[in-house]
Amino acid sequence: MRNNSKKRKIIFVSITLLLFSTHLCAMSLDDAISTALKNNKSFTAQKYTYQQYKWNEKNALTNFFPKVNLNATAVRIDNDTYEEANTVIQLPVLNSLGVPTGDYVPISAGMMSGGVYKTTYMTDLTIQQPIFNGGKLFLGYEIAKLSTKQALQNLASSKNDLQYNVADSYLNILKIQDMIKIANKSLASSQAQLKKIYDKFDVGMVKKSDVLQWEVKVENDKIALEELKNGLSVLKTYWFNILGLESLSQVAMPDRIDLASYDNEITLLHSMSEVTKFDTLSYVLSVVKAENPGLKSFALAEEIAKTAKKMAIGNFLPSLNLQFTRTLDQDDKLNFDGAKSWNLAAVFSVPIFHFGTNITNLKKSNFQYKSTQLQLEDAREKILMAAENSVYDLITKAKRVISGKLAYENAKQNYNIVNDLFDQGMVTKTELMDAEIMLFSIELNLQTSYYDFVLAKYALEKFTNK
Repeated sequence: MRNNSKKRKIIFVSITLLLFSTHLCAMSLDDAISTALKNNKSFTAQKYTYQQYKWNEKNALTNFFPKVNLNATAVRIDNDTYEEANTVIQLPVLNSLGVPTGDYVPISAGMMSGGVYKTTYMTDLTIQQPIFNGGKLFLGYEIAKLSTKQALQNLASSKNDLQYNVADSYLNILKIQDMIKIANKSLASSQAQLKKIYDKFDVGMVKKSDVLQWEVKVENDKIALEELKNGLSVLKTYWFNILGLESLSQVAMPDRIDLASYDNEITLLHSMSEVTKFDTLSYVLSVVKAENPGLKSFALAEEIAKTAKKMAIGNFLPSLNLQFTRTLDQDDKLNFDGAKSWNLAAVFSVPIFHFGTNITNLKKSNFQYKSTQLQLEDAREKILMAAENSVYDLITKAKRVISGKLAYENAKQNYNIVNDLFDQGMVTKTELMDAEIMLFSIELNLQTSYYDFVLAKYALEKFTNK
């Protein structure tokens, strides 16, 4: 019994460690994006929408093909009607002068109609083939095809948005983790300085107010650290949602990024001349015009509206359809051995007056087309402006990294000098506190500027569709 209990404990601990290690397993940014593209519910719904439009396009194509229907009807009449229809009456025979000859002809309603049955089975095969319907079949298929292309561009746009949102969440988690590390360092440093203040206070070298100030700083650092940890918990929840995972055991936290690997690119952007900047901007905008899925989607929307306007014009044109009907059965037995008649009909229809329906539809489609044109122009201007801003923002973020690195080196030297002077009693505790606050603040700004640079790259890729 004791051995079984021990085995169960070992198994439980093993499973717990496995789940814990899975939870803490680091995930690269590329893996995170791949996971989100596979599992994110909103993006998956967008993929289904694209499939829906693909099938809608195939459905529009079927309108060109003939439609075949097998129609079967069973009609049963009541007893009184049946007897009345089959009641035979004697119809007198008249000569050429209209005088009865004395002869009679038996006749009934059933005889006149070819036979009235208690239950009549009627079966026929109908084939319908559209010939011309004012071009609406062709234009309808064209709209369905354009809608499929638009859905594909919307899917590409959703993909870019999701990649950016994953990167944003990924980098924010790393950023707040770095903030927690710096906050821990700040707290440890404050606690160490407070210990020094206590020692100096014990020998009468500092005042009680100095002790109280450092005690307040330690408490403030603790509160700031707690707030950061709470913020990280919120970010983890969003991270779980955007990846589309179904179990907490699947959650893997972002892996560390080698920020130094971006230094060469940052240096190139920092030292970029105005001529190179202009050429880069021109190239990026040309790529945006050619590849941006949002612009492509609006261009397709304009084509759809233009085609819909043509379809509204087609409502004024005549239509021609063929219909062939083959009667298979029309008697009291369901044996397909009754009537053998058939007919071929050509239905030609010309719209004359539909109470203004066609005119109002044409007016509506015309204004919809004009509205879509203006929306496209507005979207093009806004997207190009946003893309231009992304280029400048990327360059600015690179310069902030360079500036942050220089500021951090200066802040470290300043803190080391002030700390040494404080130990010698040559500066006040306020100067030391200011130097420490400045050091940790600049270190945090440097880390943040790196993450902002990486995110700016993804923001630019949203517009270039790269």
